[in-house]
Amino acid sequence: MTDFRKTTPARRTSVPAYKTHNEYKSLLCEDFHQRCGYCGDHEFFRDTYYEVDHFVPKKHLVNISPTEYSNLVYSCRSCNNSKRAKWPTKDENIHNDGKQGFIDPCDAAYAEQFERLADGSIHSTTDLGDWMWSALNFGNPVHRVKWKLEEVKILLKELDEVSIDSLEEMKTKDELNRLYRELEEQFRGKPNFA
Repeated sequence: MTDFRKTTPARRTSVPAYKTHNEYKSLLCEDFHQRCGYCGDHEFFRDTYYEVDHFVPKKHLVNISPTEYSNLVYSCRSCNNSKRAKWPTKDENIHNDGKQGFIDPCDAAYAEQFERLADGSIHSTTDLGDWMWSALNFGNPVHRVKWKLEEVKILLKELDEVSIDSLEEMKTKDELNRLYRELEEQFRGKPNFA
């Protein structure tokens, strides 16, 4: 089965001992392939900085340190703000009851809860996926738009490798690249002073 996020994250097992969870951000960024562990959005299109989420929220931690690397997730602000301290089981050792709760995004079972539709939107495929979809606000159109924008970026990069002889086709390619850059600037919040 293909992961709806393009790639399944995997946390490294050996990390330095840091005093704060945010000091792990660069390691998490690598382990999560510069993508939000929850929705799969690539950080390239961030309109805000990516964050470090506590998978089991800090208020429910009893035996786990708030800086425990295995409990940290590289997260876009949309998912992190949506998830917040939601933890239906109230127990750090029980992630879900089969219908409500979460699956660690590094667990292969996480990807089985969702699929990516052709329009870039995320669709749940299980009851637990339905709950997580709602809790993480996967219906937010930003996830669909970022996904499609990334697809266009990849196609344009492939097009750059194609040899074009026709002046008309070259103009069309240049226009597509210009439109893409304009969309990207708008999405990333950069002002266009042209």
